Amino acid sequence: MGVPERVLSAFDELASSAITPISTGLLHETYAVQNADDHQFILQRINPVFSLGVNHNIRAVTERLSERGIETFRLIPCNGEPYADLGEDGLWRLMTRIPGIAFERPEGAEHARDAGRLIASFHRALFDFDAPLQPIGFPYHDTNQHLQELSQALEECGEHALHGEISKLADQILASAAELPSFDDLPCRVIHGDLKFNNILFEPADPPKPPRPIALIDFDTIARMPLAYDWGDALRSWCNRRAESEPEAELDLSLARAACEGLMSAFETGLDPAELDSLAWGLEIISLELSARFATDALRECYFAWDHEKYETAGAHNRDRALGQYDLYRQARETHDERARHLCL
Repeated sequence: MGVPERVLSAFDELASSAITPISTGLLHETYAVQNADDHQFILQRINPVFSLGVNHNIRAVTERLSERGIETFRLIPCNGEPYADLGEDGLWRLMTRIPGIAFERPEGAEHARDAGRLIASFHRALFDFDAPLQPIGFPYHDTNQHLQELSQALEECGEHALHGEISKLADQILASAAELPSFDDLPCRVIHGDLKFNNILFEPADPPKPPRPIALIDFDTIARMPLAYDWGDALRSWCNRRAESEPEAELDLSLARAACEGLMSAFETGLDPAELDSLAWGLEIISLELSARFATDALRECYFAWDHEKYETAGAHNRDRALGQYDLYRQARETHDERARHLCL
């Protein structure tokens, strides 16, 4: 779409800058920026599904992380706000760029363990963070809401070419959801909300040592929720040997064990038994929830970005994503007792 001229004038840092599109990310239009002083930034056109409040959340949390000595990006203010509202030209934000590289999944157990320690430091820095957080603008990790959306999509999109396929998968998703425990009585912690592995930046490798994790990025989904949602999201992304677009998954228990060893380093004082038990269920809940979300968009075709080169339609891409996440759920359920015994509890 390109960067409108009004955006260039909204932020002084963009003057005489080289601006290059970045193709990663499912929701935002994102650009790498290098200005005349050789400073680097990330520029994003914010997807309107997010509330403006998420930018205030990001500013507050990154300030706390910086105070606690955790490396993080920072938002560049525009007229005192952490974003620029340019009307028809969209909502934009500019942030400092942390040099680093990202990976789709861990390259080995030590890689996953070190990443887990970084996540642990993030959680530890925010355990006593009591500033209010604003809603992100749509239901997120509201499993019941996502299941209802799937049921509604089946009713509304009966003529869709994939309706028969998605209906069969939806029956499995809804039946499986009925077997999951509730997180309603668990304490709410500040969570990242989207701990896929490529939201962690690493220094380049220094063989034989693995790449060292530097910082977390992509804070749009910062919220107060049970910690199991972050654990589940991390394990879902880190421990599936197959790509998210593949209709089959491959859960790697050795990576899950290493990741949990790193994640557990946040809890030097321990957790109560109910919260500890919930951590072993995070993978099931997140994979099933995401399967429902992908299945919903396989019919509605209005939310997730999709691969135009590999797939003829957004629905076909989201169908494969939904199938892959359900297969990951199935494997997580089959290995639950083993993971609970050896990984988390």
